[in-house]
Amino acid sequence: MSTRARIAALAAAGMLAGAAHAQSFPAKTIRMIVPFAPGGATDTFARTTAAELTKSLGQQVLVENRPGAGTTIAADLVARAAPDGYTLFFTDLQTHTISASLYRKLPYDPIRDFAPVAPINLSPLVLVSHPSVPARSVKALVALARKNPGMTAGHSGIGTVTHMTLEKFRLRAGIQVTPVAYKGGATPVIALLGGEITMLMGTAPASIQYIRSGKLIALGLAAERRSPHVPDIPAIAETVPGVEGAVFSGVLAPAGTPAAVVNLLNAEFAKAVVSPRAKEIFATNVAEAVKMTPAQLGARMQRDAKLWAEVVNATGVRID
Repeated sequence: MSTRARIAALAAAGMLAGAAHAQSFPAKTIRMIVPFAPGGATDTFARTTAAELTKSLGQQVLVENRPGAGTTIAADLVARAAPDGYTLFFTDLQTHTISASLYRKLPYDPIRDFAPVAPINLSPLVLVSHPSVPARSVKALVALARKNPGMTAGHSGIGTVTHMTLEKFRLRAGIQVTPVAYKGGATPVIALLGGEITMLMGTAPASIQYIRSGKLIALGLAAERRSPHVPDIPAIAETVPGVEGAVFSGVLAPAGTPAAVVNLLNAEFAKAVVSPRAKEIFATNVAEAVKMTPAQLGARMQRDAKLWAEVVNATGVRID
């Protein structure tokens, strides 16, 4: 048999093995690793979709929280897992792609070591201030910050999308702020409520109840346009163009996971995000369901990695 024939035979055998695996998949519990603490936006979205998949697949889909180190602990765990579809990574894909340029050394490659499975939703970040701050718009806040350089601004951890979006806002607005890092999305909101910080680039799910009750002031969404869920909150881009950032929830698997399994999971997540329960949870958390093929999601991740690298390089932020 020629070399070309042997390669073709091996490829065909691999495809057959993958197809056979997909036919029996899933035959046991699926672990969905979340790199954040329970109760945050990503965790909420993960548990919502896990419940839907448990019903549709006939096997338990369990959410396992592995917070810490800017999502890299959980990512490393998944990258090293068997590529069989039984260990998935439910993460904020923006933070995941940021890590490609933020960290000098990682035990994995954020792009090459993962197979894109499915997007879940987009929930824009929101710039929030304490009611004591004499600014009720992005324009007024920028003017205030220029007069008072060094105002404290919280975010959900170094290297997260909230941090990099805050840096993007600072650069585009031409202001100086003092970033204050917290762990997770809920902690900085509590700090802002207590007056420990002046403003926050935070997640909508963690802050929306306090915005609606008037305990916090929403100055703008980090998006190109307003959200239909909160049309009264302007987009930051209306005042400072180019400031966009969102919790882009999505699912990845270890590289090498059979394409047939990835495609099956993609179809299941596509159904899950439009279920009545998911729609209800997403709307409450200012999130829009997203559907893409695995190939489209992979292309989006590669594009985002390049865009965020520009922000990281501009700020000079690096983590060893």
